[in-house]
Amino acid sequence: MPVPISQMWTVASYVLKQKIKGRKRYPLVLMLEPLFRCNLACAGCGKIQYPAHILKKNLTPEQCFKAVEECGAPMVSIPGGEPLLHPQIKEIVEGLVQRKKYIYLCTNALLLKEKIDLFKPSKYLTFSVHMDGQQEHHDFAVCREGTYETATAGIKEAVKRGFRVTTNTTLCD
Repeated sequence: MPVPISQMWTVASYVLKQKIKGRKRYPLVLMLEPLFRCNLACAGCGKIQYPAHILKKNLTPEQCFKAVEECGAPMVSIPGGEPLLHPQIKEIVEGLVQRKKYIYLCTNALLLKEKIDLFKPSKYLTFSVHMDGQQEHHDFAVCREGTYETATAGIKEAVKRGFRVTTNTTLCD
């Protein structure tokens, strides 16, 4: 699915306003990490090495909204950990949609099929699914068999329900 025209217009207008104001540096995308916790333990990820008391912390929806307002960027990327593990991810996403922010919810999609009912399709919401290539490579990279099949099932369900879905894939030789 292509980037919505409204998103292209919003971003172009935002950049133009920054140029008119004479700003040389300005945020375009806020990387909002409401938690570090994940449902995978990928060998290449350092986040699983955080102490338990850090992994158990979550930002509140109010903290997320404050960061978004302070930043002012038109787009918000929500990585993690795994944001679908956040107990208030529905409220966070709904609040950002109400603020007309373009959201890229970055997920490994293992919980997507289970959690999809929390969300409503919107031009402001995109699920960006982390995929490490085809099945064999993906499952090896995330250190768990069966993840590719679960993720692709989640992607198919999201698309079927009218959500915009992209993948984030790094291909290596």
